[in-house]
Amino acid sequence: MSRRTAVLPPEVPLLSFGQRIRAWLNMLFVDHSIFRFIYNTRMAVTPELHRCGHPMPYQLRGAQRAGIKTVLSLRGNETHLGSNQLEWDTCKRIGLNLVHFPIGSRSAPQRDEVLEIINLLETLPKPLLIHCKSGADRAGMVSTIWQLLRGESFDTAMRQLDFWRHGHIKAAKTGVLDQLFYTYRDHVAAHPGTTFPDWVANHYDPVAVTASFKSNFWANQLVDRILRRE
Repeated sequence: MSRRTAVLPPEVPLLSFGQRIRAWLNMLFVDHSIFRFIYNTRMAVTPELHRCGHPMPYQLRGAQRAGIKTVLSLRGNETHLGSNQLEWDTCKRIGLNLVHFPIGSRSAPQRDEVLEIINLLETLPKPLLIHCKSGADRAGMVSTIWQLLRGESFDTAMRQLDFWRHGHIKAAKTGVLDQLFYTYRDHVAAHPGTTFPDWVANHYDPVAVTASFKSNFWANQLVDRILRRE
C-alpha cells in the first residue's frame, strides 16, 4: 500500500466580492468561525512551528507578516466550506504556500498517516503554521509529534494536548490521540531508546490503540453536540 501524501488546494479561481461575502457567512455561521474570533490565537510551539484553529483571512495575512512560510491544513479540502474557500483565496492572493493533509480525530491515525506527518514536519518550508478546525485535537497531535521529533521530554510534548491552554478534551473520543502517545511511552519504558519514528514504522498498531481507549459519554456530548468539533 502506498503512503498517503499531502495535496495542494484545488485549482479554483479567485473569489468575486459576492462569493467572498457568501463564504464569510458560511465560515462564521455554518463552520462556527464566529467562536474562533475569541478562541483562535496563533500559538508558537517553537519558532519554527505555530498552531491555531482554522484561520480567517486577516489571520493568514497576520501569519505571513509574522514570517510564516507554509500553512498545513489537517482538514479536508471540501469546496463547500467557506473556511476553505477563503483560505485558498487568501493564500493565493498573498502568495502563502498551503497544503492539505486531512486526518481524523475519533480514531488512531493510520501508520502511513503518521509517517507522512513526520515527513511533512521535516520537509515543509518553515516557519510552519498547522491547523485543524478548532485547533484543539489534530493540531495538538501534530504539535506533540513535532516536540517528540525535537527530543523534548514526553511530559513537555504532551502539553500540546492540554485542555486549559488548547481546549483538548481527553475523556472524549478525541482522547484516542492521547492514547497513541501513551502507547508509545509504554513501549519506550520496555524498550528504552526507541525513537518515535522507529516505533511508528515498526511497532505502532492503530487498531489496537483505538480498541484500548474508552471515551466518556458526557464528554462526547460536549465535543460533538455542543462544541461541534470535527
